[in-house]
Amino acid sequence: MADPGEPERESALSVLFRAEGRLVERLNGVMRFDPAIYREIQGDSNAIPQAVAVVIVTSVLAGLGQNTLPMIFLWTSLAMLQWAVITALIWAVGRLAVEGTADYAHLLRCTGFAYAWFALLVGSSIPLIGPLFAWAGVLLSLASLVVATREVLATDTTRALVICVIALGLPVTALFGLAD
Repeated sequence: MADPGEPERESALSVLFRAEGRLVERLNGVMRFDPAIYREIQGDSNAIPQAVAVVIVTSVLAGLGQNTLPMIFLWTSLAMLQWAVITALIWAVGRLAVEGTADYAHLLRCTGFAYAWFALLVGSSIPLIGPLFAWAGVLLSLASLVVATREVLATDTTRALVICVIALGLPVTALFGLAD
């Protein structure tokens, strides 16, 4: 019991359930490409664990779409690394393209939630329509990254798209450069 003049503290369990409820609401907003949700996520310094959870669960689902246990572990490991690297590239390109101060942590939170669309890769091994799931997951994730970039960098959609295309194109260009 709290003293009469002291505010009551919440139990860890009630904080967890409240945060979990916000996670579902946020995922719903990301699926609707709701800019207000991206702004909320960006401003919530406690959203990093939720973003990590989204990336991990999504990568496990993508691994399940490959039908092998090793692929689940591989997808999860690569997704965590990819999330950090892609976010860093978007942040670096964005800092050059947009005047102002872009915060990496803000972008990291939002891009983590943008990975939710990769959950569609769970259907990638379905005969005949599997590639549709894969393409939908990739394209919708790109769209979500653009919205996240736009909101965090406070820019327009066209510039956010260009920033994402350049940032995502850098690793591809480097790979092709190494192949020569």
